[in-house]
Amino acid sequence: MSTIAPSVRGKSWVFQVTALCIVLGMLLALSLKTHRAAIEHGEPSRNTAVGDAFWAMRNDNLKLRKDVADYKDRFERLARAQAIGVHTSDFQRLFDENKVFAGTVGVHGPGIVVKLKDSPKRNTSVMAQADLGEYIIHDRDVREVVNELFASGAEAIAVNDQRLVASSSIRCVGPVVRVNSTPIAAPFFIKVIGDPVTLENALKMPGGPAEGLFLLNMIEITKQPDLVLPAFKGSTRLSLTRPVSEKPSGN
Repeated sequence: MSTIAPSVRGKSWVFQVTALCIVLGMLLALSLKTHRAAIEHGEPSRNTAVGDAFWAMRNDNLKLRKDVADYKDRFERLARAQAIGVHTSDFQRLFDENKVFAGTVGVHGPGIVVKLKDSPKRNTSVMAQADLGEYIIHDRDVREVVNELFASGAEAIAVNDQRLVASSSIRCVGPVVRVNSTPIAAPFFIKVIGDPVTLENALKMPGGPAEGLFLLNMIEITKQPDLVLPAFKGSTRLSLTRPVSEKPSGN
């Protein structure tokens, strides 16, 4: 006769679930210990300071909205003045500034050149394919660096001589990255006009988007006293967007 208590009969799954929970707990503890050790030993990490970046970009966005509103008001006042034949020089200056801002003319000025390249530390003979991906420059790396540069005061940016404008895209298509629909392969040369010291410090910020790139020797920064950036080569014609002739009521 079996000595197992009646209340336990048919409940062998309880022991199985208990054992499974113990094993999962041990694996979780091991994972946390490994992650903590990796951080303490300075192993490469490509996590970004998402929280800080969000608030910085939010504040920049609010400032840009105000600048756009002020710029639009100034443009409209000068346009009305031009219509009656006055302040021609001011109108021309504003028109030239708009062309520079839109990227439709070539520009020059001080700044930096950022070179992004695949890591020399990768070893294709011993690394798994999944691990090799961390040692290769991807479209997301180019985007994150460009976004950080714009957020840090860059006035004009070109990636491998592709000028970035409001409609620009940076995305991976097969083995290449397309910038403005033009296929580009590594290494990537990002030319940036702006304050060289500010731009360099922004990329070297601890916890920033380029931290992992520096750890893996995937990024180089060179200051330049005068850079020349080409004009945007794509179409600027809009087929559906139209200016609002007057403010909507209630705003």
